[in-house]
Amino acid sequence: MERIRSLNLYQKVILVLLALLVAGFGVAYGVTVSRVGFLFRDAILVPAQEGSATIYTGKVEGEEAVFTVSAERAVTFRYAGKDYGTYTVTEDPTALPEDKEISQVMTGVEVCRDGQVLFRGGILHTGEDWVLMDENGELKGPEIQVTTNSGEVYVNGVLTDPIAPTATDILRLLDGPELTHKGEMAAWAMASFLAFLTAVSILFAPELFRWQLRFMIRNVEEAEPSDWEIAGRYIAWTVMTAAVLVLMIIGLG
Repeated sequence: MERIRSLNLYQKVILVLLALLVAGFGVAYGVTVSRVGFLFRDAILVPAQEGSATIYTGKVEGEEAVFTVSAERAVTFRYAGKDYGTYTVTEDPTALPEDKEISQVMTGVEVCRDGQVLFRGGILHTGEDWVLMDENGELKGPEIQVTTNSGEVYVNGVLTDPIAPTATDILRLLDGPELTHKGEMAAWAMASFLAFLTAVSILFAPELFRWQLRFMIRNVEEAEPSDWEIAGRYIAWTVMTAAVLVLMIIGLG
């Protein structure tokens, strides 16, 4: 305690900030990691069973998003009070691309939204990835989403509603999506270790200074840090505290 009382105001502020970052983000990481569900538009939708249907709910860009997957393998989607229709997937061998070699490893399907064809062609599920090729042999997935400077969203070059589910989203839901979570505890642990090192460098600055000098000069106990040395310490403490904050934020995303 005497060592802490001997610190100046700036050093104490840095120590308090580091403690708050580690504790505060520790709670945030715990809550985030515990939310396990379907990853959709960079948000986690948590599953729940309601009768024979599976409901995935969460918030996407601050608005309520709900997927309902029925026992009849139909998917409905509601976002911000707007219904996006009922999606169905029908297996259809005639939808396979004409290329025989490709067709042999794919399954022909037709994905519809309210009876209108959203995708028709062959699909191949490999691990977490879905490869989609339409019946004309044109590769459609994994779907590539691009947002322009004006905010317009294109999926595979086609202007679309950025929230509307893609064919891949529907296929993942019907296949029983691999549940995941946001946040990496390893990032919190790394940032916390950096915070610990920063706190040690503040609390034991004189000892660390003389320990470094013992390999270069004699009578290290009589050595005094220069103004440049002291300024370097404060710069390092500030930079390391900022680095802790950045690591915490990145790992939480």
